[in-house]
Amino acid sequence: MDSSVSKKYTKALVEAIGLKEIHKTLEILEFLANCFKDSKFAGIVNSPTIPKNKKISLILSIIDIKNQKIINFLNLLNQKNRLNEIPFIYDELKKYLKEQNNEYELIVSSSFKLDSKDLEDIKKEIGSRLGISLYTTQKIMDTEGIKLFVDGKSVETSFLKSGFSNSLRNHILKAF
Repeated sequence: MDSSVSKKYTKALVEAIGLKEIHKTLEILEFLANCFKDSKFAGIVNSPTIPKNKKISLILSIIDIKNQKIINFLNLLNQKNRLNEIPFIYDELKKYLKEQNNEYELIVSSSFKLDSKDLEDIKKEIGSRLGISLYTTQKIMDTEGIKLFVDGKSVETSFLKSGFSNSLRNHILKAF
């Protein structure tokens, strides 16, 4: 889930910590994002009945954070009731790092599973045309066809069976 809130917090975090500390921060956020997969942890952090000081104490007790800026950031999230944004901030920070390395996500949506060779061929072709490095993610969709989307570069193309059928039908009807 993309959240404009997490994008704003990620931007502020990057500005505060700088590029030197970004990898260590990413590790910390990855650990915390994985903690949210535990329903007990997520329940405690998201509970409105548990005091905020207990929530931040829990987070700071499970991971040793030496950077005061990261501690301040977590305190800010806690103060604004945004601790549940940590997994999204982690995703945004990871995406930011990949963009800094000129690496973007190619999302391939299709009604069928593509094999790894086909995905690799698509990735190489689009990456060479755009002059960027890509990593692929495949998603299955209900509509027959294939859609390609390069995240962060606003490049999208699709070939849908229904669209092709309609175009072919119109072309044939125009010929008569």
